Amino acid sequence: MTAPASPSKPKSKKILPLAIIAVIIIAILLVPVALAGGFTVPVSKLTFNETTGSLVYSNVQMSVSAVTAYEYYLSIRSRGTVQTTDTDVSSSRGTGNITISLLLTNPSNQTIDLGHTNISGGIGTRSHTVYLSIDQGVRAPGTYKLDTTITATLTVLGITANLSTIIHSNWTVL
Repeated sequence: MTAPASPSKPKSKKILPLAIIAVIIIAILLVPVALAGGFTVPVSKLTFNETTGSLVYSNVQMSVSAVTAYEYYLSIRSRGTVQTTDTDVSSSRGTGNITISLLLTNPSNQTIDLGHTNISGGIGTRSHTVYLSIDQGVRAPGTYKLDTTITATLTVLGITANLSTIIHSNWTVL
C-alpha cells in the first residue's frame, strides 16, 4: 500500500509572494523618478564656514550639479536642507544660539521662505552646507538668488550679545 501524496500548494499561493515582491521593487524604482519628473535632478549646493564668536563667514562656494532622482531622494534629501559640522567649537569660550534663515528668489522673481535652522552650543567655527533642489523650488532653468541670514545670540562671561549677517548668493541653473 502506498502512502497518499501530500497535497501541493495551489499555483496562486506560490505566485502571490513573487507578485508582491515585484510590485515593491517596481514602486522603489518608479516613485523617485515620478516625484522628480525625470531621471536626473538639479542640485544647488552652497557651502560656507561661519565663526560664531565674530559671526564672520568665509569660503563661500556655490555649485550646481545633476544627480539621479535616486541619489537625491534616498541620500541628499533624507539628510535635510542644511547640514552643519562643528570644526572648532568649544563651550569654554561661551555659548550661542544660532539661527540660519533661507530666502530664495527664483527666475520668476518669486520669493520663497525656506524656513530656518536653529543651532545651540559652543562658540567657534562651523561648516555649513545648504542643498537646494526641486523640493525647495529650484527646478526651472534661470538665475536664482539665495539670502542666507545668520543671527546669533552669544553669552560670554555672563554678557549677552546679538549679531547678524547676510550671505547673498546668485547662481544659474541651465
